[in-house]
Amino acid sequence: MEKTFTCPYCGGKKFALGKQDGYAEVYPADKFFSFKSQKLYHEICLDCGTVVRSYIKNPEKLT
Repeated sequence: MEKTFTCPYCGGKKFALGKQDGYAEVYPADKFFSFKSQKLYHEICLDCGTVVRSYIKNPEKLT
């Protein structure tokens, strides 16, 4: 899939994919304790460093 977005701050069109690791995982908000965590990924503008998009790869696993 080709990226069609631009950075809202600098207009850049070059992005890198970053991944938060360790304790920066996403868990279901409605559960007190869960093993269904997902890593958080970020599309980062290579011109100014702005995080343009954050997402998890498998949202269906949070249910």
